[in-house]
Amino acid sequence: MEERKNHRGEITSAIGILMIGIAIVYVINWLIAGAGQIQEEGYGLFSWEPEIAERKDDWEMLFECMEKSDSGSLYQQFSKEAFKEEITGEFVKELKKRNKHVYALAGAPEWAYETDGKHIVKWLKRVAVFNLERGKDERIDGLMIDVEPYLLEEWEQKGEARQKLMEGYLEGICEGYEYAKEHGISYLVCIPSFYDATNQEILEILIARGCDGVAVMNYDRTDEEGQIRREVELAKKYEKRIINIYELQKAGKHDLKQINTYAQEGLEALWRSSDSLQQAFSYDKLQFAYHYYKPLREMLAE
Repeated sequence: MEERKNHRGEITSAIGILMIGIAIVYVINWLIAGAGQIQEEGYGLFSWEPEIAERKDDWEMLFECMEKSDSGSLYQQFSKEAFKEEITGEFVKELKKRNKHVYALAGAPEWAYETDGKHIVKWLKRVAVFNLERGKDERIDGLMIDVEPYLLEEWEQKGEARQKLMEGYLEGICEGYEYAKEHGISYLVCIPSFYDATNQEILEILIARGCDGVAVMNYDRTDEEGQIRREVELAKKYEKRIINIYELQKAGKHDLKQINTYAQEGLEALWRSSDSLQQAFSYDKLQFAYHYYKPLREMLAE
């Protein structure tokens, strides 16, 4: 395994000579794969309200929602303090009793500036310490990282500014993955569906050596298959997981249009879409997820 202090320089040089080294890293990752490649069934579910994990009165509603929607994994945002609270262990234990996987969910656009993955590693450490202090049935399975460099000023500047931003973002993501592998934590990275058009080389390196899997925000019903095709190809090539995320928020929120969400189309249409994508790609590591818990709960109640 290469020293972490050399890892940052390798990534930068790899941008110009993408294919040199990726094959080697792929073989290494294949040999050490295990803890990060969790086999999961059902849909994933994003949950952005930390209070849910801290209020027992809300748990049954969440569990019921997960059962009705065939959700097998929860990507839950926790407060920093939650990792020191016993109730968090109880929350995870209740989910595990129901055969659900649990991921911490964290991220901010500004983390893209951190080439050392400072905040990502901090969250991984919280998960690692939390797991060490608990039995198997109370441990968090992994971390879902949601860092959005495309919301920063440098992205809008395009050209060299965008490239430098994305290279730094990639370095930080990969630093996190090194830590995650060392501590047996599954490491997933949430990305938009357009990196194959804006940053092809970075996308490939990210999937090849920066994660156990990517969760793609495929928020346009115009061509769902085409919009995720390249990401699936890369996931297959490097034997990584890939999660197709569906938006459920109503049009009008966060500039969403009708074509970006299943809020009006309904869950039956969403499930037909996931069946269609699974048939189209025929990849056993292709999974699906709902974004997010609150609108899903509302849709199930209709």
